[in-house]
Order: sequence, then structure tokens, then C-alpha cells
Amino acid sequence: MPNESKSVYVTLHKNFVREGIPYTDRETGEQRTFNSATMPRGTSIDGRDVSFFEFSPLYVNESRKGEDYRDIPLLKGREVWLQKTVLGEDGKPVLDADGGKVRETVKVMPEQVRFALDQQRQDYLASLKQRSLHDRADAATRSALGRAQDDQPRRQGLAHDDIPF
Repeated sequence: MPNESKSVYVTLHKNFVREGIPYTDRETGEQRTFNSATMPRGTSIDGRDVSFFEFSPLYVNESRKGEDYRDIPLLKGREVWLQKTVLGEDGKPVLDADGGKVRETVKVMPEQVRFALDQQRQDYLASLKQRSLHDRADAATRSALGRAQDDQPRRQGLAHDDIPF
């Protein structure tokens, strides 16, 4: 029998994964936790933009890629439900007849999620390489000028006279 994995592993940066979010079970009143993962900006599956859609993985593991990444195992044959709260024109969540938030749901297979995240990461890294050194320097200069023109007074730092040795 070939060595087939039952899971598809998805790797996300830790900024897109929240672990151990507490909630109270409605039936038992017991305190429990769940995990949440968010699809990064620019992620699309079958031509549909799924940026900022969320799903709740059962497990989140430390990644072999480094401490800033998380590996999420997803069962190979089981759909992943990506959900996102629908926002109105005013930016507030749209409510249904019962007062609950209306959620948009997209059902996809784990392989599609992995492929979409891999493609999004490649596109993101390619966009970083396209920025010239001049563009990056301009962005840094604009940022520094914005801070210099800020109305807030500058915080006093340590001067060489303040050092006791």
C-alpha cells in the first residue's frame, strides 16, 4: 500500500492564524477554544477572490519553515468552509431577520486552498522583487517626512550626557 497522507498541510504566516480563542459551549456551558485562519489579500480560488475569508481548523501546529509560520492540517476528502461576514455600504455587518450577521460561504477542497495560498505567496514575493530600490527609498522617505510633520511632540531620547558612565 503506497504511503498516502490523509491530510493536506497548509502553511500560513502567524499573523493570519489565531489560536485558542475562548468561547462558551451553548449546550453544556463549558469553556472551550477554537482556532481561526484568514486567507491573505490576493488569494483566489477558481477565479473567485477569497481574500479575508476565514475558516476554523481543528489543529494548528508550529511550522518547519520557522517560528513565524503555522502548519494547518486539513483532511484530504473533507470540504473547507471559507466564511466572510457580508458588510453593507456603511461598512457595518448586514443583519438577517433574526438579528444575526449574514455570512458568505464558499465550500472548497483542501487541495484548492493549498494551491491558492501557494499561488498568492508566489505573486506576493514577485511583487516585492519588482519594486526598485528607488521606489523603496521614496516610500521610506515619505514615511519619515510624515512622522517629522506629525503634530505630536517628539519623545525625548537618551543623549550622550544622560549616560551615567
